[in-house]
Amino acid sequence: MGVFAEIGTNVLLFCLVFGMSATVDIGHLKKQLRNRVALLTGISLQFVILPFVGFVIVKALNMDAPMGVALLVITSSPGGSYSNWWCSMFNA
Repeated sequence: MGVFAEIGTNVLLFCLVFGMSATVDIGHLKKQLRNRVALLTGISLQFVILPFVGFVIVKALNMDAPMGVALLVITSSPGGSYSNWWCSMFNA
């Protein structure tokens, strides 16, 4: 059952990402790409603030190595399909 579950989750994830990308309006995308404040805010939050917050949490909670590394990897990895889903839901 493990192989079928793995294949099924990959197929569902593909459908989710493909479905969201099929709903992108090119005009809206171009408008958002010209919004410099939004771009700089998103980039700085994703690549500077979020990893720093993850580091502070690891240090403040004195996490053991596996948990600390896992949190740092998660906070340092940009985006993902779940964040894309939220952006799609709120038309960001």
